[in-house]
Amino acid sequence: MALLRTCLLLLSLFGVTGQGVTSAWGKPHELSDEELTEVAGQGLINVSNSSLNGLDFSTITFNSDITLNANLRNIVLGQYTNIANNGSGSDINISLMQFGTSAGTTAQQTVQINNPYIQFVYNNAAGAGNSQVVGMRVGFEGISGNVGLLMNSVSGSLQIDGGAAGILTSNASRANNICAGTSCIPLSQIGGVVAGNASGPSRDFWISMLSQAVQFPGQPGMAQPNLAQSGAWMNWTDRLIALSTAGTIQANVLAQMLHH
Repeated sequence: MALLRTCLLLLSLFGVTGQGVTSAWGKPHELSDEELTEVAGQGLINVSNSSLNGLDFSTITFNSDITLNANLRNIVLGQYTNIANNGSGSDINISLMQFGTSAGTTAQQTVQINNPYIQFVYNNAAGAGNSQVVGMRVGFEGISGNVGLLMNSVSGSLQIDGGAAGILTSNASRANNICAGTSCIPLSQIGGVVAGNASGPSRDFWISMLSQAVQFPGQPGMAQPNLAQSGAWMNWTDRLIALSTAGTIQANVLAQMLHH
């Protein structure tokens, strides 16, 4: 339920802060066959189904490009006792995730998000009419811009270019460190990332909530991600550069001004 609330919060933010959206009303009229041949369009919502490793996936994609400036605080998902590694007591504990910064250029004040989606996972091994819901994930097909972060612990798969610190990776439950080889730093020292580069947006951000481990399909043009474990799991490995490895988080007072 916590992940679903986070999904709804994100989608509501998209609805109220998306820029460049206008409404227009006009009297409908019938188009001729010739006029219809010149019309092309795409629905706001696309529903698709796929299968992998005995699991079925139903995906609801919102075909939209969103410009967003927002601050999310105290994201805590998957609170239960994990004897192997209890960490902060939750699978994901992020004190701050801010989309955009007021400390940079006008272009850096917002983050661009492409095609957010929600995907449900089912196990149909019991036969037709007996599908079991394994879980769900929410993600973006693309995200570009400055994302401030204060991560206390993350269950998931991360890969960030840390500059002098090297290529930092983590693929574990309730990790509070991220490492380049044997050299590790606390996750809380990653003050944020630049998502996307000259090749395009970052393409593999998602958070899942699962009752069992799931191999999700890869995004178009990408290999399959690492196996997502049960509980809450965050995946983000594509085209990320650390804004800071010393815990410095850029200010984002624009979202606070809009909130008040």
